[in-house]
Amino acid sequence: MSTAYELLMSCPDDQITRMKLVWKAVAAGEWKEAAHHLRNAASEGESSWHGHCGELAGHYDRKVAMQRAPGLDNQA
Repeated sequence: MSTAYELLMSCPDDQITRMKLVWKAVAAGEWKEAAHHLRNAASEGESSWHGHCGELAGHYDRKVAMQRAPGLDNQA
């Protein structure tokens, strides 16, 4: 799975601003916001890069779900 940094460095020109928003959200631990921007990016194309955005969005969604689950270690 690609990291947010790898996706930022390899993104199409029309996705640079969006990926900067993802990078900022990740740095702040705002997984839900990062996933939102990644899902939007994933929906705008069919390349492998877009697919990697969808995969990473799913990973961040799972982080959000883990944070909401009571009694679980939220350090994942």
